[in-house]
Amino acid sequence: MVGNKESQTMVAEKGKQPIGGARKELRDAFADALLHLGELYPQVLFLDADLHTSTKAVVFKERYPNRFYQFGIAEQNLFGAAAGLAWEGFIPFPSTFASFVARRALDQIAISIAYPALNVKIPGSYAGVPTSRAGASHNCIEDLAVMRSLPNVKVADPGSYRDLFTLMEEAVKTPGPVYFRVARYAVPEFLPPEYHFTWGKGIRLREGEDVTLLGTGIMSWFCVLAATELEKGGVQAEVIHMPSIKPLDKDLVLESVRKTGCAVTAENASIVGGFGAAVLEALSESWPVPLERVGVPDTFVESGGTNELFQRCGMRPEDIVQRAIALVHRVKGKKR
Repeated sequence: MVGNKESQTMVAEKGKQPIGGARKELRDAFADALLHLGELYPQVLFLDADLHTSTKAVVFKERYPNRFYQFGIAEQNLFGAAAGLAWEGFIPFPSTFASFVARRALDQIAISIAYPALNVKIPGSYAGVPTSRAGASHNCIEDLAVMRSLPNVKVADPGSYRDLFTLMEEAVKTPGPVYFRVARYAVPEFLPPEYHFTWGKGIRLREGEDVTLLGTGIMSWFCVLAATELEKGGVQAEVIHMPSIKPLDKDLVLESVRKTGCAVTAENASIVGGFGAAVLEALSESWPVPLERVGVPDTFVESGGTNELFQRCGMRPEDIVQRAIALVHRVKGKKR
């Protein structure tokens, strides 16, 4: 443990990647965590919008058929019912694609769930670019901006199997509404075995002196890959994973940028109002430094292959490398 003792700062050996291993889909963590929570908490209910095979929540339906409710393609009813069940003491998980959470049912979520701060846990599935060929109607890039603007709602973007599983454990223990993303993507397990998601805490994955790479969700793995490549060119990047977006670990952000003097944020979402904007807000209030935001630019996502879309949006590890190098050169030039 180094740095801020209040933060989880698990550091890999300098110059080495964290855990790694076989790639696992976040949907698998979602399904496994649902079964685990269903066994521990009889008040956990699953509310579906005709997507349980896509989200892999079908396993919950099979094991707990009396706690699974099918609403069909009626997302506004889905969240209205979730609010009513929460009033009765249940812990509902109303599940649909992130695009329908942030757009179609926003009024019901804001007024019926967020305003009274009801105990509803909202997974936004198929979040961001990896929704791939579904196009602008289903590729949700604005949910982080929308959901973090709602009072009383905690927001998280987990990046790995362990991250999502432990987040869901924590969400059930957390009073009030929670929104968390489930990207349709597989990444290696880059978090240490002892890791457990904690609200308002980030994790330092790698120490560095030249630039801070701040990632959330699956983009944190891309930051790890980028840092490995940057080291080959003599740039020492500090990598921090920020799964908790609201609340944000401002202390860890400030601690890192005070050392490096500049930062790059990376998110699988729009850079307008999302994670990068949250970091900018924190820095502007306490320690302004040059910052670059990697994510979906101010545009709708087109239909295409996942890797193709990452390339179009400038979100690949090599894109993070380029932005970081340019930023470091600019900052060092100013110092001279």
